[in-house]
Amino acid sequence: MAATAIIAMATATAQDKVPYAPQSLDEAVNTPYIKDNKSRNAIANYQTQQAHILSEDRNLNVLLTRNQEVIIITIPADQLFEINSSRLTRDGERMLKPYASLLRTPDYYRMALAMYHDNNGSPSYCKKVTDERLQSVYDWFVLNANEEHVSAFSFGSADPVKPNNSIRNRRMNRRLEIYLIPGNMMIEQAKKNLLR
Repeated sequence: MAATAIIAMATATAQDKVPYAPQSLDEAVNTPYIKDNKSRNAIANYQTQQAHILSEDRNLNVLLTRNQEVIIITIPADQLFEINSSRLTRDGERMLKPYASLLRTPDYYRMALAMYHDNNGSPSYCKKVTDERLQSVYDWFVLNANEEHVSAFSFGSADPVKPNNSIRNRRMNRRLEIYLIPGNMMIEQAKKNLLR
């Protein structure tokens, strides 16, 4: 099942190259492609360090993908929302705050948000809750960070990480995944040996 890109917010001026508006999560995660090995290695080392810091600070599931260049943070939805609600809690806002600060330097990071649900309820209900929760998270980033390089994708009950056969497994399937993707500014710094 393909994700619905409910939001692909991008603004562009005449001086911008191409607005950031990926059509799929795969496109978001794989763009921009880093051509030279030296820059790719520098970014992989930097992202590995950042992933380690993020996993210590928040005690969350933090992984690396795309040859260690992209960080994935998984936050259980019940740490962001009340049951059956799409309104971010104050604790949920605090969970997101560290990631907003990563977007303050334009195009240093690009962020993709992917929201998932369990299969408890009708497919239309699961999709509605997922869409509304994703919109809430996206709106929060619009208010608290540079959202120009943020895209968002709603998956509903597709792509569960566990079978939906227990309370614990359903909890794991209701989640937000935050992808931290190197932007053009990070790539330029890698080329100049400025990543630390």
